[in-house]
Amino acid sequence: MGFESRHLERDLLLPKHRDTLLENALKDLTSDSNVIAIYQAGSLARGNFDNYSDIDLHTIVTPEKKADYIKNKHNRARNWGEVLFYEDFNPFSPVVVAHYDTFIKVDSWYHTPEEVVPSIWLKGYKVLYDPNNIISKVIKESSYEVYKTSSDEVVFWRGKLLAFIHETYRAVMREEIYYAISNLDRVRWLVVSGWYMEMEQHLDSPYGVWSKIEGKRSKLNHWQLCLLKNWDCGRNTNQIMKTLVDMVPEILRLNKYLSKQVNIEENEEHIKKIIELAY
Repeated sequence: MGFESRHLERDLLLPKHRDTLLENALKDLTSDSNVIAIYQAGSLARGNFDNYSDIDLHTIVTPEKKADYIKNKHNRARNWGEVLFYEDFNPFSPVVVAHYDTFIKVDSWYHTPEEVVPSIWLKGYKVLYDPNNIISKVIKESSYEVYKTSSDEVVFWRGKLLAFIHETYRAVMREEIYYAISNLDRVRWLVVSGWYMEMEQHLDSPYGVWSKIEGKRSKLNHWQLCLLKNWDCGRNTNQIMKTLVDMVPEILRLNKYLSKQVNIEENEEHIKKIIELAY
């Protein structure tokens, strides 16, 4: 049996609480004359949300007032609901991550108009407020962006994979077990990143973040998810190294495919030599 939560009844009400928070935020922000536009990012905008999805809110403000919004970002978030705590620690960052007593999280960003330009990262985002049609044009142009794997991405991916393979071995030999597991997890995540490049799909999770990669929202095939499941391991050092070795065939296959895809040398023998230094 899997985990049985004692919060199931509360969790059923999360979408309702989320809607209320978003409504409160929009009412507050749209009544502000220095707010130019608002758009929503993340799974709520793209439509692949669930009960536990947070609110990613991006507010476009007049350039001369941006510093004031950043300075006041904690107080602003309190206008929308009862804040339990904040994640961020940098007072000069344009983002505030607020956790509310309803178990809803809001990531709120502040930008100036010139900072928001067409990008693959904005594809699928939702305009919530734009009286002067400033952000709508950018979001529309972003919808035409098509992700295509580049040679620079593959070279970067290859270098990171090899580095984390070596670092996993070093950590095992030092008996730094959690560090070894952490490095192994990066190898695992980079293989997933390679799968996305193989599919020419944009992986919108930040570097090293596993959100949406497994579970009902996953874009991976059954065999890929099975490999991930089989690459699980505990703190036993033999098991860690065996898992690392088990990943090598798929790493070599991906390197061959991606290298051909972007027209660079696969250098398989050289890469095998590098990997074999770590087992």
